[in-house]
Amino acid sequence: MRPIKLTISAFGPYAGVQTLDMDKLGENGLYLITGTTGAGKTSIFDAIVYALYDSPSGDVRDDSMLRSKYADDSTETFVKLEFLCNEKLYVVKRNPEYVRQKIHGGGTTKQQARAELHYPDGRIVDKSKKEVTKAITEIIGVDYDQFTKIAMIAQGEFRKILLDKTENRKEIFRQIFKTQKYETIQNHIKEQTNELYAKFKSCKQDILAYASSISCDQDSEYVELVQKAKNDELTTQEIIDLLNDLLESDKKSRDILIKNAKQIEQDIADVNAKIAKAEEYDTSKKDYVLKTNSIQAKVNEHDSAKSVLDEEKGRESEIELIKKDITLLESELSNYDNLENLQKEVEKLNFSIENDKKRLDDIKNNENKKSEDIKSLKEKLSSLENVRLNIEKLTKEREQLVEFNGKLSKIKEVYRSLNSLEGELELRQNEYTGLSNSAELLEKFYTELNKRFLDGQAGIMASSLENGMPCPVCGSTTHPQKAHTTSDIPTENELKVAKKKADEQSEKARIKSGECAKLLGKIEELKSNLKTQIQENLGVVDIGEIESVISTKEKEIKSNIDNLSNKITKEEQNEKLKKQIEEKLPLLQKELDDLKSNGVELEKSLTANIATKEQKNQQVDSFVKNLKYSTKADAIKVLNDLNDSVKSYNLRLEKAQKEYEYKKNELVKLQGEIETLKKIVENVCDVDLEKEKERFNLLTSQKERLQDDKEIVVSRFNSNTIILEKIQKTAQSSKEIEEHYRWMNSLSNTANGGISDKEKISFETYVQMSYFDRILRRANIRLQKMTGGQYDLIRRKDELGKRSQVGLDIDVYDYHNGSTRSVNTLSGGEQFKASLALALGLSDEIQSSAGGVRLDTMFVDEGFGSLDGESLSLAISTLQDLTEGNRLVGIISHVEELKNRIDKQIVVDKQKVGGSHARIVNM
Repeated sequence: MRPIKLTISAFGPYAGVQTLDMDKLGENGLYLITGTTGAGKTSIFDAIVYALYDSPSGDVRDDSMLRSKYADDSTETFVKLEFLCNEKLYVVKRNPEYVRQKIHGGGTTKQQARAELHYPDGRIVDKSKKEVTKAITEIIGVDYDQFTKIAMIAQGEFRKILLDKTENRKEIFRQIFKTQKYETIQNHIKEQTNELYAKFKSCKQDILAYASSISCDQDSEYVELVQKAKNDELTTQEIIDLLNDLLESDKKSRDILIKNAKQIEQDIADVNAKIAKAEEYDTSKKDYVLKTNSIQAKVNEHDSAKSVLDEEKGRESEIELIKKDITLLESELSNYDNLENLQKEVEKLNFSIENDKKRLDDIKNNENKKSEDIKSLKEKLSSLENVRLNIEKLTKEREQLVEFNGKLSKIKEVYRSLNSLEGELELRQNEYTGLSNSAELLEKFYTELNKRFLDGQAGIMASSLENGMPCPVCGSTTHPQKAHTTSDIPTENELKVAKKKADEQSEKARIKSGECAKLLGKIEELKSNLKTQIQENLGVVDIGEIESVISTKEKEIKSNIDNLSNKITKEEQNEKLKKQIEEKLPLLQKELDDLKSNGVELEKSLTANIATKEQKNQQVDSFVKNLKYSTKADAIKVLNDLNDSVKSYNLRLEKAQKEYEYKKNELVKLQGEIETLKKIVENVCDVDLEKEKERFNLLTSQKERLQDDKEIVVSRFNSNTIILEKIQKTAQSSKEIEEHYRWMNSLSNTANGGISDKEKISFETYVQMSYFDRILRRANIRLQKMTGGQYDLIRRKDELGKRSQVGLDIDVYDYHNGSTRSVNTLSGGEQFKASLALALGLSDEIQSSAGGVRLDTMFVDEGFGSLDGESLSLAISTLQDLTEGNRLVGIISHVEELKNRIDKQIVVDKQKVGGSHARIVNM
């Protein structure tokens, strides 16, 4: 990438529009960017970087700070850069977002940020700032960070890299070579190790917490060991063994308590049996007396129920007569239904007769209307007989007009092509005139240059002639008028160049003349063709008036076409109507025929219905004379009353029967119970109830104490069992975690530089050391030259780092005395050389890591003030080496001696009013 032209407007210290034609600096070599401090030398590089990547090279990141504070409100802020990349010219233009005063009226307005990129083939990218930056990165091959590290050597920054400690240098390299991921890995390993250690400690704490809950009987032999476990005085295995012993002891105690409890349960059962026997005797004796006294009442209730039942059975003959009346009445109900059905049929016939009469009238009316419609449609069909012929005639007329209109369009198109070619011919003729005049001037310049060359050659020959020597041209031995030499004799190469330019320009003029001739032939051919078409379609018309004539004709044709289209549409509608009528007439005729047929059938149906109605009325009269009740509802009411009487009797009879059976069963049951109780009372009981109750209470108390003791033992056993399981499970996890922690801790110490008695080198530093070694190798190539082969930069590899992080410290090896020492011992000028060499080495390494991308331009900012004359020469010589292969190196400096050593310069002047001004000077 090489800048060709840079345009800066209201940017940084530059108030107005500032254009630098950097192509004047050439394709390679050194040039100086000079000016007073604060004038804006580095701002030129900032503008280039901003144009390419939407961000300047310095610390300024807010777009609003890019606008020049010296700029007028009417001046736009932008940077435009034309640059070459792979021999192709690109143009990029950007402006930041900023707020400025309105040109008219008060207040402020916001200028939106924009960016656009022009490709060599004419394509333009102006979708967004990010899209343009992405395209620039793809074209150049490096991103913003890489470009600023490759293209700008800032001496203050690299002196810091040279003298800084490993920890600070690590941060710088992390930004440059993106090694953050390696630090992330080592930190992740360390975090995992710490987590494992925390889990291991947590397991130990959990085991102690579980041990603090161990239960033990106060009289147990293990009381002292349990207290030691709670005080964390036992190992995990000792705690497990203690718990197993406690569980075994409690298991034995639990078994003894269960055995004793079973014996007491048996004793209690025996006592309960005796108590139950005594209580049964007392209860039976009381029941016998009570039930013997109540037997007579049950006998009376039984006799009363039997009397009620006998009374209900005496009414059976009365109920039988009612049932016969019910049977007779039920047999007559169907006659009421038949009467009702006949009456409904008569009503239905009446409705049908009236409806048929009405329908017959409607049919007659429809017959008349259908006949009138058929007659009207036949008349309309006759009037549409020729509609298809009319459509075809009108369509043909319209097609002829459309065809003629197409011919007019072609004539107009040929006419416009003729105008275009005539305009192009005029342009080519003007180009030919310019080329011809230029060729004539170049030929005249060559003729004059040739004459000066020949005259110069004659003067050179004449200067060596002496009287008596024959002239090599004319042979004369006397030379009264020698040709004189001049100071502006052109060289033979200049003559050849002038001749080549004159010939090339003449050839261009000849080619352009041929192009004009071809165009003229096309124009004549078009004119002839146009005249023929005009004559055939329009008659005699002047070519100059053709567009006006055609426009008039086209309007007339369009009007006629529209008129014909309307007529065709109307006839097409008539044709559709004709088709509809042709389809509708047969349907109407069929409907008329159907109506007549339906009328005949309806008259027959009406006559039959009237006869049937008379017959049904006679049947209704016959039924009415033979029925007992006037309506079926009256008959059903009587029938329901009779059925209710029968049901009521059946319910009373059933109730009396059930009551009698119930009282009879109660009496039999009571007699049986008295007999059973009598047998029990006759046997004397030999059990002392009070004594057995006292023994029961004593056994129950013993049972409760045993149950309490058993629950305590079982609860303690269960609790200790759970604690044992948790401790065993936690102990297994602790063992696995401890094993994992050991090798993870070893890995973490290795990755984070924490191995005892070893250099403190982390994983990220180890990766950076690889980059750093390559940088130092590249840097030493330059440093050897600048120091006359005295120094090499080397990475320190001593044992001092066992106390802190190392791996990126720099020493210098002095070939003059064979010693290695710290770079801090170098003088100011030597440190500058080392910093410059380190910066160039870093630039080379970044270019290499970016895929071998090479930039054709580079900037070196300041730092030459500390060098003596010889060192300055060596530094310039080193930078001069960078310019090999068409590379430009710009040195940003105000050192006076550089102004005398470097001819090509960009001079930046800081003006008293209106910001800075830059100009290119070739001394």
